Amino acid sequence: MKSKLWKIMMTVLIILPLLMIPTGTEASVKNPFRDVSTNNPYFEMVHEMRDQKVISGYPDGTFKPKEKINRKQAAALVNRIVKLPARKKFVAFKDVSTKNPYFHDIQKVQQAGIFEPDAKGNFYPNKQITRGEMAKVLTIAFKLKEISDFDFLDVPRNHPMSEYIRAMYAADITTGDGGIFYPDIAVSRDHYAVFLYRTLHRNDPINPENPERPLPGQLTTAQPEYLQSSDYNIAEAMLSMMQQKVTLYPADYLLTDPIKDGPYGDTREIELYSKYRGYNEMAKQNIRYLKRFTKENSIVGEMLTRWLEGDFTKVTDDYRTLRRITDSEYGNCESDICMDDLINARTKRAEEYFLKTITGPEAMKRFHAEWGSD
Repeated sequence: MKSKLWKIMMTVLIILPLLMIPTGTEASVKNPFRDVSTNNPYFEMVHEMRDQKVISGYPDGTFKPKEKINRKQAAALVNRIVKLPARKKFVAFKDVSTKNPYFHDIQKVQQAGIFEPDAKGNFYPNKQITRGEMAKVLTIAFKLKEISDFDFLDVPRNHPMSEYIRAMYAADITTGDGGIFYPDIAVSRDHYAVFLYRTLHRNDPINPENPERPLPGQLTTAQPEYLQSSDYNIAEAMLSMMQQKVTLYPADYLLTDPIKDGPYGDTREIELYSKYRGYNEMAKQNIRYLKRFTKENSIVGEMLTRWLEGDFTKVTDDYRTLRRITDSEYGNCESDICMDDLINARTKRAEEYFLKTITGPEAMKRFHAEWGSD
């Protein structure tokens, strides 16, 4: 009983992504780094950043993807691709002389308000930069404005980098790892390249009539080769968007509402979602992207067509259908009541609150623009 409920809860809250490596990438990349193979999920991003001269490798043809970035390198990377605002008067760091090859880059990030001298007046140029510090660098440098209300489990609201990490999340630059961000661990070279890639591409124009990709930062594991292989894979991707529409909690409950005697006792939905989340927006761009890979008269294709037309009247039935497609044991409950018998369609109020809390104001704007305000 307990194990079955746990399995269902996990499926409701997150469809665990499968790491699908696109085929044919080796041919599209010239002179790839010797130590970044096509099996690396960041293969194309790393090489695109190299080809655009945002990052570089080593003379021996390697990239050293797991080597850590230090503070002076982070300063140089960001200063050389964006014009940093001079918000503050320059204050020299005691441990960075004018002869330091990174002096100009460090000066710029200090004037931008990204780094300040510590109590001893030092910058520590060779110290590894943390993921939290990296979030501050990118948020200020690229003027990220939208901030999600979602908190990673290891980044409480009083964390000094909380605001910047929430801005990164709202901009789809970071997704975290099962609700964890790891703000205090050092950034590796490949992760920094990916963060830069997503930041630089966050405002890329998308033609909604002929989409080549889903919303930036979303459906990242649903590569074309993966979706083309079966309806099962498309259904999995569709389920990752359903959390916006359905819930095991009362239809008008908000993610953060307290509850008694709920499906998981007194646990609020936000607490479960924070730990096991895996969410993509029910946005037209994502729906169109998935529809490209459906076969004629398929169940998932018909469902996506209705969604694209704004017809979500069968959303709870759609959810159960997708669960049956992706789980051969679905419905074989070990008790008289299956948890999914409790599934509810969120009210518009609850859905909007979900979007605002999890994805941020930008998703709310998109929601109203695409589906109207009624």
